[in-house]
Amino acid sequence: MGSHISKKKTTLKPRNNYEEIFLLNKSLAEEYDYDRMHLSHNLTREIFSGNFSSPVKPILVDKNTKVLDVGCGAGYWLKEMSADFPLPNYVGVDMLPIFPKTGFPNRITFQQYNLLQGLPFENNSFDFIHIQYLAFDFSEPEWETLVFQELVRVLKPGGWLEVCDIESVPMNSGPITDLINTSMCKNYISKNVNPQIVQRYESLIRSIPSFSSSKINHEIRNLPLGIWADKIGELGSLFMKETCRLFLQGKIGQDVNIKRKNINTTLDEISNEFELYQTFFNIHRLYVQKPH
Repeated sequence: MGSHISKKKTTLKPRNNYEEIFLLNKSLAEEYDYDRMHLSHNLTREIFSGNFSSPVKPILVDKNTKVLDVGCGAGYWLKEMSADFPLPNYVGVDMLPIFPKTGFPNRITFQQYNLLQGLPFENNSFDFIHIQYLAFDFSEPEWETLVFQELVRVLKPGGWLEVCDIESVPMNSGPITDLINTSMCKNYISKNVNPQIVQRYESLIRSIPSFSSSKINHEIRNLPLGIWADKIGELGSLFMKETCRLFLQGKIGQDVNIKRKNINTTLDEISNEFELYQTFFNIHRLYVQKPH
């Protein structure tokens, strides 16, 4: 079996679950909230005290190292990585055309591509692969049969795979927060999306034969919502409020019967719940080395 570029044929229809579930009249590219997603990136970096946990610093000072960011969005992670470690070659892949066309180092390249159609790279191409906040972009069968398998295919032996995602169910939540979250989860499930798929990541990686005995490092941190958790909680609350705003402006708002004119009032009530109940989400970061 030689190296090849994957050209997978799948009966699973490629689509964006997020767009189908939450948006009404706009495409996700039109609705993309750059400020909110930049805040999400910054929160994750602060919560984990860095942009990655894998022990890859020694290879990030090598100009021959190749780094892949799947679901790179607007490229916030890639831009910071290339600033901190300017020697490697970085590649970003996303199904949406939202990656900036200018203002990035020439060692970063972008390809618009859908992972479900197979990544356009040969086997064993990358030394470090990063994937973050794509839990709800794929159905559970796609996670089980396609996503990790394709990432592992293009990862070099000895390379590192790192995945980071948030649980969809908050801890210590109030009644309005629960109402919105329950509707969101029902919509996920209607598309065969597991709202808590991140809890299966470790077992899904281990189900790949070559990883059955690998050490999978699994860190779980909290994303607090509210000033009860100081500055990071204040920013976490802002991020989640704006996420709820997006949901309430779309299908979720219709499902829970919250009219557009009442969205700001509802968001204020949610913020009060964050403080009263000290709400937080669990964020998972897993990293594993591909066996030689």
